[in-house]
Amino acid sequence: MARPEAQRKALRVAFRLIALGLVSAVVSFPLAFTGTVMMNPLLGRLEAKYGVELTGHSGPADWIFALVFALTAITLFAVLVLVTRRPSAAPPDTDPRNPPSATL
Repeated sequence: MARPEAQRKALRVAFRLIALGLVSAVVSFPLAFTGTVMMNPLLGRLEAKYGVELTGHSGPADWIFALVFALTAITLFAVLVLVTRRPSAAPPDTDPRNPPSATL
């Protein structure tokens, strides 16, 4: 049976990751929309060159928006996780800058 401190820590980590995921999804929506609309001229050129349906009569294809949204959300989530992580506290014996003394 897990100790209450370990359960609290695991729950805190889980809630933190869920919150970061929600934040990244909410922030990624307008970023992905703007980025997809700004890519429309490039998508038109690529469509003419390769013959793949990238833009329709009303703007970029839905799968383009979904792809840009997924890439934006995953990237933003990874950045948020790295920025908000807490440094692990290493015991003083294992600090590489301060090797243990050779006393017996």
